[in-house]
Amino acid sequence: MEPADIFDNLFYWQLTPNGTRLALEPKRKRIGRDKVQTIISELLARAKVINGDSDRLQRITLKLFGSALEERDDYGDVDVSIAYLRRQLSDIERERIENALKARQSNSDRQTFQGRLMGAERQDTREIMAFLKKGLPHLSLMNDDPMDLGTPYRWLVDHDVKTDRPVDVSDDIVRPNGPSILDQHPRKPLPPITLLEARHRAISANTKVAIDDMHIGLEDAAALEEQMWSPKVTREGDFVANDIRSEKRVKFAGFQHLCPIWKKDLGGVAMLKEALDWCDEHKVWIRDLFPRVSIQRSDRTHIIRLGWGHDLIYFNVGGKSTTGSLLPINRTRVSKIDLAGAYAVGRALSKMYDESRCAKMPWFSADILLPLVEVDRLPDFPGLHKVGSFKEGAFQGLREVTFFRARITRPTPNEPVSIEKHA
Repeated sequence: MEPADIFDNLFYWQLTPNGTRLALEPKRKRIGRDKVQTIISELLARAKVINGDSDRLQRITLKLFGSALEERDDYGDVDVSIAYLRRQLSDIERERIENALKARQSNSDRQTFQGRLMGAERQDTREIMAFLKKGLPHLSLMNDDPMDLGTPYRWLVDHDVKTDRPVDVSDDIVRPNGPSILDQHPRKPLPPITLLEARHRAISANTKVAIDDMHIGLEDAAALEEQMWSPKVTREGDFVANDIRSEKRVKFAGFQHLCPIWKKDLGGVAMLKEALDWCDEHKVWIRDLFPRVSIQRSDRTHIIRLGWGHDLIYFNVGGKSTTGSLLPINRTRVSKIDLAGAYAVGRALSKMYDESRCAKMPWFSADILLPLVEVDRLPDFPGLHKVGSFKEGAFQGLREVTFFRARITRPTPNEPVSIEKHA
C-alpha cells in the first residue's frame, strides 16, 4: 500500500504494483515441490502436442519464473510466461486452418470487431490456453515476458518457426541485468499522520436521532468510519480535518464497535443468541422481534430474515458483502446503540447463511425457531440435502422446508419465455 496522489480531497491508500499482483493472485491450497514438478512435466508434454499439431496457426514458447525456480517448503502456484508465434504457412494451408477455427468460434465472439478481424487466431489462442490449463489449477500462464519484468527465468520450451522444430533449451537460470519493473516503482514517503478525526456533530451512544429519509445499511458501517477519520488533503498537500457537520449519517460512525459480539470466534447461532441477549439488555428494538429465522434461496436471491410478518430485519447475503438496512421499519428515531445491536444481529445472520452453505443449495426456503436450536452453528445444508435429510426436524428448530423449481412455459411465436417458481 502507498499514499495516493490526491489534492483537495479525502486522503486514501492505493495498491502498489506488488499489492495489485498479490490481490489478483488466486487463493488456493499451497502445494509441495513434487506437485510443482508434476505440473511442469505435464505442461511440457502438452506443449509438445501443441507445437506438433498441424491444425494450429501458432506455436508456443514457455519460460518458468517466480517461486518455482527456488527450493521452498511450499508454493502458491507455478508461474509460466507464454508467447505465441505465428507459423509460416502457405495461403492454402492457412485458409484451411482458419476456416476450421472460425467454425468453432462462439456466436458472441463472431459479433465483436476483434472476433471478425482476428477470429481464427483468437480461437486458436483460447483453445491452446484451455488445453494447457485443463486440470492444473496451480498453473499460472501469463503473457508477461520475464526479461521485460527484470525477473530471473528458465526456458521450458523454445521453438523455431522457420523450420517448425523444437529448439533445445538450457537448464540454466537467466538473470536479467536490469531491476524488476515492480522494483523500479518509486517508493513514496509515508505521511506523518493518516488518521484525523473529522469536525462533526458528536452524539452520545444513547442519543435518539430522527431517521427521516436516512438510510444506514450493514454495508455502510466501514464507509462511515472511514469518512470520520480520513483527513482532507489541501492543494498544498497539507492534512486537515474533514468537515462533515452537514452530513447527518456520519455522526453515527463507529457504532458497530459498541456491540463487539460480531468480533468473537463463535458459530452463527451462538453469535445471534448473544447478540439478541445484548439487545435485550440495552433495550434495542430488535429484542421485540419474533425469534424466527427464515431463509430464502432462489435465482439471485440470498435472503435471511429475523422476525415475523412485517416486523422483521432482513439481509441479502452476497458473495463479497452482505447488505440490508439496520433501521427499524416502525420507528422514527434511532441511537448508536440501536444500530450496534442491529449490526451484530446482521453479522450473525450472515454467518449462519455462510456456514450452512445456503448458496450451494437448490432453490429453497426454510424456517428456524431460534430458541429450539441446540447447536452453536448450523450444519452443512448441501450435505444434508445430498443424503435426503434436509427436511423438517433435520435438527432441532428446523421446520417448514420447501423446495422450488423453475418451470419454463413454452411460448408461442413472438412471445417471451416465462419462468414460474412453485413448490
